Amino acid sequence: MAYDCEKRLLKQFLDGIETNELCKIVRSIYHGGGISANTREDAELLLLSQPTVRLLSNKKVQITTLLKFLISKGLIPTTNMTKADLCLAFKSLIESQPDYIRPPVQLIQMSGSNNMLEVSQNNNMMHTQPYQAAAVQLMPMPTPITSALEPNTKSRKDRDNELLEEFISIFAKHFYDLLNDLGNPGKNQLDCHHFYENCTMSLKILGGKDEIYETCEDSTSTLQCLLGIKKNHLLFFSPHLGDVKWKKESHGLVKVHIGGTLHQGVGRIVGMFEQQFILREDPQAENTWKILNTNFMMKSMDLITTGTTL
Repeated sequence: MAYDCEKRLLKQFLDGIETNELCKIVRSIYHGGGISANTREDAELLLLSQPTVRLLSNKKVQITTLLKFLISKGLIPTTNMTKADLCLAFKSLIESQPDYIRPPVQLIQMSGSNNMLEVSQNNNMMHTQPYQAAAVQLMPMPTPITSALEPNTKSRKDRDNELLEEFISIFAKHFYDLLNDLGNPGKNQLDCHHFYENCTMSLKILGGKDEIYETCEDSTSTLQCLLGIKKNHLLFFSPHLGDVKWKKESHGLVKVHIGGTLHQGVGRIVGMFEQQFILREDPQAENTWKILNTNFMMKSMDLITTGTTL
């Protein structure tokens, strides 16, 4: 089964990492909450329960360690390979295993309208002050590891969908990592290169009797608004990466829908969020996707159950 060969390769990769580094990766992935690992067995158990993309793309996983492992498995590296490239190469390695069974590619249908995530056509809301926002790139697929991938047996559309699906998984993880570090000096965080200059955002915050609505019309005001939300409410965004929905339109736009929970400090959930993105590949920058529009809805726990409002 695909799951078995995937976990087998992940276990082989983790075997090459020292125990103290594995524990650091656990703390990073689980955000230092009540979950920790003191032994190698505990660390490996916790890490192997995570999706492959989330584990490999974690900032504590060294790109050099991942590259060495893939080279040992037959990867011929190209120049300027990124972490995203290596995650895609690891996926290719999994698919090249004799016991791998490819699951059918499914595009999750999304309705064109959603009351919580409606795209506002009126821009009457107050704009925030400029800041700077970050670009997400879909890099070219690295050199195939073995001929067992049999690229000629799949149509170009199927290969493109698989690559796009993998990119969206990386995008979902990467975006919220950058958002959670927004405003922290010295951290890798969002900047305007991740957005089209005319990117728009519709924001809705529901908290008890209070409702906040905001509309932004460009990338700088969008980022300033996101920064204000983080600072004012001290929020940590934890996306549910196991249920990311997406759909590619005939005109090339890709809609992505992500949900998750809102946290304040360790062990305290204060709400939930839903966010919809419209992504488009930049025709003047090869394999670079940017955010054209995003609709963001946040709801405090007292509207879900009894709890703290935002």
